[in-house]
Amino acid sequence: MKNAIKEIRFLVHLLSAFWQKQKKLIIVSGLVGILSFFCFPKIIRWLVIRQTQRIGIVGRFTTANLPLEIQHLLSDGLTCLAEDGSISPCLAASWEIGNEGREYIFTLKDNIFWQDGKPVKASEINYNFSDVAVEVINDKKIKFILKEPFSPFLVVVSKPVFKKGLLGTGKYKLNSIKRNGQIVEKLNLTPNLTYRFYPTETAARTAFKLGEVDILSQISSPGDLENWKRVKITSEVKHDRFVAIFFNTQNQKFTSKSVRQALAYAIKDRWEPKALNSINPNSWAYNSAVKPYEFDLENAKTLLKKSVSEEEGQALTEIELSTVPSLMSVAEAIKSDWEQLGIKTKIKIIFSLDEEFETLLISQDIPPDPDQYNFWHSTQVTNISRYKSPKIDKLLEDGRKTLDQEKRKEIYFDFQRFLVEETPAIFLFHPTVYTLIRK
Repeated sequence: MKNAIKEIRFLVHLLSAFWQKQKKLIIVSGLVGILSFFCFPKIIRWLVIRQTQRIGIVGRFTTANLPLEIQHLLSDGLTCLAEDGSISPCLAASWEIGNEGREYIFTLKDNIFWQDGKPVKASEINYNFSDVAVEVINDKKIKFILKEPFSPFLVVVSKPVFKKGLLGTGKYKLNSIKRNGQIVEKLNLTPNLTYRFYPTETAARTAFKLGEVDILSQISSPGDLENWKRVKITSEVKHDRFVAIFFNTQNQKFTSKSVRQALAYAIKDRWEPKALNSINPNSWAYNSAVKPYEFDLENAKTLLKKSVSEEEGQALTEIELSTVPSLMSVAEAIKSDWEQLGIKTKIKIIFSLDEEFETLLISQDIPPDPDQYNFWHSTQVTNISRYKSPKIDKLLEDGRKTLDQEKRKEIYFDFQRFLVEETPAIFLFHPTVYTLIRK
């Protein structure tokens, strides 16, 4: 019994001495252990978040019209598009065109799979075309039967295909989606990619400042984030987009080509790179040899006087220029130029298209194929300028029916030359967009 008591006393003295010598280390270690126990899950979540790319995009999208850059991460089309609009195989290994451009037969590649691991079958290729008949020949072959020849069809089928739930064939898979009604607010992709969508650039920049996202993709202005030291800013010229002034050619003020050309010559060359016409300058069909409309105030005044004598009407003295908030600075510069021509200019800010506009300053995306039937043909409601020209109509009709690329090129060269000469719109510049990355 005495020996046991002695051993206990010895241990007590030993522990007491150890405590006196190491108590600071013991206290610190205990606190670290407690904090680690409660904070470890949060630390893990923080590390996961930091490894995930969080990207902010401006725009309102549904699952049916997600940005193409996201669609192409999730899946592939039958064909792929190069920057110049040329076509190459994607899900399809090859294709045949028959019946004078009315039939397209695609043969799928071997060993292509959906993200659920199942092989892609021809019967699952569904583009939901309303006016195209589809015939599944076998698991590898599918035929599309068109009512009329349509040369941009190979571009149309570059759009990615999906199974139910946006299940695709791409490197990224949709993990979850957050909606507000039909509008998509957030997409989580596997592996480690999150997209958030914002209605305005102001809202997107605020989200970046608050740490909701680490990348802002393709915004028109960095704003005050340009001065943040821990932000890397890259810029890109969007050759597949142009900024232009569209005339309402049904308005009596702008029925004269001389008036429209005068207003074009009156605008100073402020913006780079200049847009010469409505085709992407990287396209195989681009014509650079069109009238450039370089600033020439004297020529503008001469043309304006000519329009009065031609039309036997009154001189143009007032214009209303409608535009969106993001192009306000451009509108102010144009107002200054037109007033140098003696034309009082009123700027009107709009948030949706006013059908009764006089002149309209907006940006417009350029499709990858040179076919611009929807934009300029007189029968189309999407012809913003309401421009009517039998010559342009014929060129647009021929261009979308002709399969030979060299012949199409000749057609679209003529189309661009006549369009720029007639001036239903003044093409100004290709805009620059900015991507912001948190360092």
